[in-house]
Amino acid sequence: MLNSLPFEWFILLLRVLFVFLLYFFVFQVIRVMLRELQTFAAGDRQEPVSEPAGHLLVKDPGDSGLRPGQRISLEPVTVIGRHPRATIVLDDAFVSSEHAQLSWSDGRWWITDLDSTNGTILNGRDVSVPTGIRYGDTVEIGEITLQLVP
Repeated sequence: MLNSLPFEWFILLLRVLFVFLLYFFVFQVIRVMLRELQTFAAGDRQEPVSEPAGHLLVKDPGDSGLRPGQRISLEPVTVIGRHPRATIVLDDAFVSSEHAQLSWSDGRWWITDLDSTNGTILNGRDVSVPTGIRYGDTVEIGEITLQLVP
């Protein structure tokens, strides 16, 4: 069929096809932008995710060099251990290099034991799985006792 068309008609057909593809592309871009704007507008109606807020209050420092009553700020993911790269470094012989992790998820704090040698104790019970922790709860790591406070 292309052999029977004059060259000018072939160029015209290519131009029309190009214009059609260009308009189709612009239509798709506008459609995606409108969908994104609708999603963004719907997202504004949802409640904002609460920011993590909390500190660890030193109740019993053990042999760590911490002071009783000292407040330690928490990050959204806080690793507690003896290693210098831990978020909270506790210099105690009974604390593993990466002992426990406190993390903010689903609007609350969670504590996880990171396979430490001596374990992590929350309110007198061993932590074996990620466990929710509330303000006022006490955490024992080695010989150090900490309390979660707002």
